[in-house]
Amino acid sequence: MLRSVLLSAAVAALVATSATAQNVPTGFVIDTLISSGLQAAHDFCFLPDGRVLLANRAGLVQIYAGGAPVSIGTIPSVQTSSEQGLLGIAADPSFPTNGYVYVWYASTADAFMHLDRFECTGDLANPTSTVVTLNPATRRVVLTSTPDNAFNHNGGSVRFGPDGMLYVSMGDDATTPCNAQSTTSSLGCVMRINVAAVPAGAGTTAPSFSSLDPGNNPLSANAGIDQLVIAHGLRNPVRFEIDQTTGSLYIGDVGQNAVEEVDEYAYPSVGSLPLVNFGWPWREGNSTYQTCSGSLPVIQAPAIAIPQGGSWFSAMSGPRYRNQPGGAYNFGASYEGSWFYWDYFAGQVRRLVNTGSWVAAPAVAGQPDSTNWSTNFIGLVSLRQGPDGGLWCLHHPGTYPSTGGTLKRIRPLGPTNSVVAISGGGQVGPATEAFAVPLVARVLDTNSNPLPGGTINFTVSGGATLSTTNPVIADANGYAQTSVTATNVGGPITITAATPGSQTNGTFALFSRKLTATPAGTLLVLGATNTTTAVPANVPYIVMMSFPGSPVLPTVLGPICTDPGYALTVVLEDGTGAFGGISFSGSGAIGNPGKTWLYTVPAGLLTGQLMKFQAVGLDPVTGWFRTNCETRQF
Repeated sequence: MLRSVLLSAAVAALVATSATAQNVPTGFVIDTLISSGLQAAHDFCFLPDGRVLLANRAGLVQIYAGGAPVSIGTIPSVQTSSEQGLLGIAADPSFPTNGYVYVWYASTADAFMHLDRFECTGDLANPTSTVVTLNPATRRVVLTSTPDNAFNHNGGSVRFGPDGMLYVSMGDDATTPCNAQSTTSSLGCVMRINVAAVPAGAGTTAPSFSSLDPGNNPLSANAGIDQLVIAHGLRNPVRFEIDQTTGSLYIGDVGQNAVEEVDEYAYPSVGSLPLVNFGWPWREGNSTYQTCSGSLPVIQAPAIAIPQGGSWFSAMSGPRYRNQPGGAYNFGASYEGSWFYWDYFAGQVRRLVNTGSWVAAPAVAGQPDSTNWSTNFIGLVSLRQGPDGGLWCLHHPGTYPSTGGTLKRIRPLGPTNSVVAISGGGQVGPATEAFAVPLVARVLDTNSNPLPGGTINFTVSGGATLSTTNPVIADANGYAQTSVTATNVGGPITITAATPGSQTNGTFALFSRKLTATPAGTLLVLGATNTTTAVPANVPYIVMMSFPGSPVLPTVLGPICTDPGYALTVVLEDGTGAFGGISFSGSGAIGNPGKTWLYTVPAGLLTGQLMKFQAVGLDPVTGWFRTNCETRQF
């Protein structure tokens, strides 16, 4: 996919620095959308509803709908030697009705690259669902004519253009470079294919080239595979993107020894599609490399040629940026039409603008340096613009990995989606028990409208656990909920509900009432942790202690583990008068709102006993309550 293994020593040094913080200009942030669960994903695509399909190196295909990536199936017989693997993926524009996915991969079955179609079933048009299955038995061969004799230079991108055609990039197979000058070799080229003509159902026989020919390709009058070729003279076009506004292609072509390049295939607004020769191997960038048979052809120069050095060894192309209708993370007018490209090893993302020709964009505030729009994106293998306007970044954890990776998004700092707390806050309950009412939050888009399928992450500060794991996916009305159980810590609990990148979060304040029993020599210390809205905060308590054997007393407040009707239950404090107003501590039973009591315990009285302590109290505002049942071995 990338470079010769002779670069491995240099690569190792680069990968060692890959943990360095990534830099983006002022006003932009990086969201980590997937931090685990990937298996060296090479490429990804967006479904029409915004979900993401990820193509992992060994053939695993996963779906991302705002939570953890979920496996939906595996492409069979994927070859994974060195740079080989499942390299590219594209969802059919009609995926919600046909479930078609196209993949480009090296196969263990033969010495050819494969363009195959597979069919998915399940929730094909539900943006919040991961219930999708890719069935390997639905394999339909589309192309199997591209040689794969070497372990590298396989190309790697499959992309649909706004014309509905499928475009595929193919490397020169690292064997005979001059094959890239031939339009019939299936090497070093970009093909434009009409997949609408591919028969329905499974099949292992490739359709005829003429059936795949859209009919208006540059060489459509020919009879062979060249009728599918629109560009050639490429060495290893791993990544290209298609401008969905103009149909033009933006191609990164990996260089040999001296020069990297990025190329533009301009889709004409009128007239015939051109056959473009980008020059390899007559040219490496703008430099002479070697001759092939015949005379020097007409060559289109690269949009930008980058001398190798400074870790630039594998140039790739990202999108020509277009602000999206209603995009939550649009970059704004100053970025409209910009072209992003990068290098896999250098991890530097650069931006071009067209002023009649492609030139480096003027630096913006906070840009790492005058040349690079962002830095430390080492291992970036696919950079695509999402339907939300953000730049989505698929990273390898190192070079030629077999597992790991991350999916991230670069987006403007604001406006952002937000989360509001709807219900469940303000509850007070005993420590160690579940709060009665779930917490409900709502995720809103940048226009403060409910966001169906939005992501909410609930986090806890204080002594509590949640019934859910992050992320929690909101329902069709933007609602998500979790239930809270207090631990044995007691005191205030704060639950925060946030969505990736949000600046406005929902917060829920809860409180767990806790009675603590602590032996201290000949002393017993009891402490009640409590809260109230009453002013003054005077709370009368009944504090009870039971020797072993006390039954649990059911009450309207919940279970009391120190039944005062049990002969060996002792009422230690009574601030209500129900038990004669007793106070064994001598300090009374009125808290403000909590209270600490000290007792001198006769030697040996409690030794070896598993004692139970519980308190009930009368909140001046909310009424009767109870604490946890505190057990203590003496």
